[in-house]
Amino acid sequence: MKRPSPNHAISWSEVKRPIVCLAPMDGVTNSAFRQIVRTLSKDVILFSEFTSVDGLVRSEHVRLRLDYEPCEQPFFMQLFGNSPKMFAEAARMVADRGIWGVDINMGCPAKKIVHSQHGSALMQDVDTACRIVESIREACPLEVSVKTRLGWKNEKNLINFTKSLESAGISMLTIHGRTYNQAFRGDADWGPIHELKSHLKIPVIGNGDIRDYNDGLAHFGNLDGFMIGRAAIGNPWCFQDRRKFPEPTHHERIELALKHYHLFRRFKQELVAVREFRKYLGNYVSGFRNAKEWRNRLMQCQDEASFVECMQEIKRLEPPLALAG
Repeated sequence: MKRPSPNHAISWSEVKRPIVCLAPMDGVTNSAFRQIVRTLSKDVILFSEFTSVDGLVRSEHVRLRLDYEPCEQPFFMQLFGNSPKMFAEAARMVADRGIWGVDINMGCPAKKIVHSQHGSALMQDVDTACRIVESIREACPLEVSVKTRLGWKNEKNLINFTKSLESAGISMLTIHGRTYNQAFRGDADWGPIHELKSHLKIPVIGNGDIRDYNDGLAHFGNLDGFMIGRAAIGNPWCFQDRRKFPEPTHHERIELALKHYHLFRRFKQELVAVREFRKYLGNYVSGFRNAKEWRNRLMQCQDEASFVECMQEIKRLEPPLALAG
């Protein structure tokens, strides 16, 4: 991918298709994980954790999320809120750090988010949604993307809603193939996303239930790209084309997991790091001969020494095999 200088607009026509993205996930897509994904794929567009504009403006602790390594670019900061003024202020902070773009969350279905008129609630308030986009455009030269859903109960307003966002100035759109009412239940429906693409000029990215790069290609169709979310947790190899790259061996999985942990540890105190890193471990040891036993032991580790020792023991005792393709 051609890499423009910070705050220089991306020419999406020059970005090779499919555009492949790491979905923003709170507590998951922090700098450490983004760096790990980047070591395996130089072209994946990375998204930050789900971050409050109010928190970013008012809290020094939340502003730590603006820290990143140059290798993480192209990198978008995902923000949520409902105040155009706060979005503009937060976007200026993002631009000052040289981050490529802002992604506005208009799809989170969590009740506490929606009750605050954030996330999916913006699908029902087109005026505020568009004013948020316009406020960012006026505040700074960043790329502005939106991640949303098919609709509230169904997709009947999807085209009109997203055409309004396009007119307001977004330059990329990601659609999760479920409605607000579905949350994460049932199967993602990509049919309306493919239909939507014919009505918009900007790149359209599909999201929902994609297991890996090759599965994304199967869903790709007339879209510009796809986004992988939950399947990437503890499995950064999911962004590699299996036709070009072999499956990682068990030993390679352990080695990368340890590298990931040590990156993660830079941002956390020891006991916090050991506890919070557990969310990645299930997939890192998935497919191992004694996976259930190893998971149980790893989840019981209370300090760094016992965790690292357990990981090294797994490496010694598990055969250095690749997972079945």
